[in-house]
Amino acid sequence: MNSSSSTYGFFTSSKGSFWLAASVAVTALFTSSPAGAQTLSASPRPAAYAIFVGSNAGGPGQKTLRFAEDDAKRVSETMKELGRFGSTDFRVLLHPDKAHLFSELTDMAAKLKSHKDRGEQAVAVFYYSGHARANAINLGAEEIPLTQLREKIASLDSTLTLAVLDACQSGAISHVKGASPAADFSYNSVAHLTTRGLALMASSTGEELSQESDELKGSYFTHHLLVGLRGAGDLDRDGRVSLDEAYRYAYRNTLASTARTQVGGQHVTLETELSGKGDLAVTYPAEDHAQLELPEAMEAAVLVQRKVSGAIYAEVQKAKGAKVRIALPAGGFDVIVREARRAVSCDVSLTDNQVTPLSLQGCREIQLRTSVAKGEEPVVGSELERWGIEAAIGLSFGRENRAYTERLKDFGFSNEAGVTTGRVSVALTRKIVPHLHAVLSGTTLTGENFRRAEVGLPSGELLMSSYGVGAYLRAVAQPLPAVSLYGQAGGGIGIASVKISGDNIESKRDTYASWLLGGHAGVLVTPSDYFGVFSQVGYEFAPTVTNLLGDVRESGGPSVILGVRFQGGNKI
Repeated sequence: MNSSSSTYGFFTSSKGSFWLAASVAVTALFTSSPAGAQTLSASPRPAAYAIFVGSNAGGPGQKTLRFAEDDAKRVSETMKELGRFGSTDFRVLLHPDKAHLFSELTDMAAKLKSHKDRGEQAVAVFYYSGHARANAINLGAEEIPLTQLREKIASLDSTLTLAVLDACQSGAISHVKGASPAADFSYNSVAHLTTRGLALMASSTGEELSQESDELKGSYFTHHLLVGLRGAGDLDRDGRVSLDEAYRYAYRNTLASTARTQVGGQHVTLETELSGKGDLAVTYPAEDHAQLELPEAMEAAVLVQRKVSGAIYAEVQKAKGAKVRIALPAGGFDVIVREARRAVSCDVSLTDNQVTPLSLQGCREIQLRTSVAKGEEPVVGSELERWGIEAAIGLSFGRENRAYTERLKDFGFSNEAGVTTGRVSVALTRKIVPHLHAVLSGTTLTGENFRRAEVGLPSGELLMSSYGVGAYLRAVAQPLPAVSLYGQAGGGIGIASVKISGDNIESKRDTYASWLLGGHAGVLVTPSDYFGVFSQVGYEFAPTVTNLLGDVRESGGPSVILGVRFQGGNKI
């Protein structure tokens, strides 16, 4: 597998778990290192060419993935943000077809050859996150045999070629390549990695399932590796995260997180066949980045979340005894700190080239949410968190019902109030699964007042009120952390009460019932986990009243309401 012109490393992992392995190894291999380490070149740094492929689409019998395309983008972004690079040419391909992918590989090969012809060093990286079978990767319905892909990548004229597959059935792929998982992380010390040789990496052993977190929107391993690269893995506090530090941090924390899931513990494995020695620096979180500093005395679980996007950037189990600095993009963050007896949320603003100490003064107390394991139905929360109560007021714009109204006019009755009336509604909601709720709603529909006041006719009054009781299914999306959009549809019972009274008229009240159909859409804003406000528009239809001549009074119509919501927890 080695040649005089190129060295070929093939990295593998299970789907949703090891996609940042590329960023660790590749950054290490073409960045500067501590004194005494061997690198490709001290100066200038080698050029880097990379193709990051993400494909959520599944082939026959495969479900659509959730995070593969996001994984590809995050790999590229992380490598650019925290590593040291020479000239770079990074391509991110989202759900490409086979022809597009091979065209990009051919273009990369031509650029690498030009460097070789000039006697220059260059690094090639190929990353894939998506579906795979035992002998092929999938780009939707298309399959690329592993042998064909390996031949394409191995032929690149680079100083070092790295390939990363983050895909299902990666254990079978590893066996095809002849690799076997290490007994544990320390089996082959990554402290002796250099820039030449063969490395095979996997997020789990061949007998284990890799897992992802729905709340983190990525794999457990990837998340912890990223946190380590941002500075939490910097054990010697020198401002750099070595390959050894990054992997040890990821191994420990991945195992700790997955040990509590239904699937069970996940062990990161590594196999290497590399020459030379050197403790390689992977990332440089202390250089030209905003940093959040966790104080020495803190002992807590710390979650760092971007305010604008809601993305999780770090989750650190902070122990007493040493400061921890985490490199982050400048901007606003929500930092959740869970200590032994309380949990608080802190608003933090970070500035480039500054270290911002985390202070708990002014933070508000909250209740933390529960994480989710890959392969399981996402956790909805406790029973209390499933329930919500809503109350609202607004306006209903009733239907004209011309036939029914004209019939009343024949008897001298006219509608004095019109068809627009006030509206009151209440609802009880319960989460079935995340993003899907059941709703039981009761609401006023229309209220009308018909009077007979013509000269020469006895006076009279006809009061009509209608109500609706319905069951709905509500689909919920959360584009921002505190903002949810929803739509719901369903049906139930429409009820109308008609009272007639007046001179020479025996006063009586009749009640009618019919079927009801309705649909609504709304926006919910939840400034806290337990309270929210919402606005909603909708439409109902219920043919509630039929007179002796067969004329139908249709209740319902368009409506708009404003309301408040009380809930057991803000977990969509």
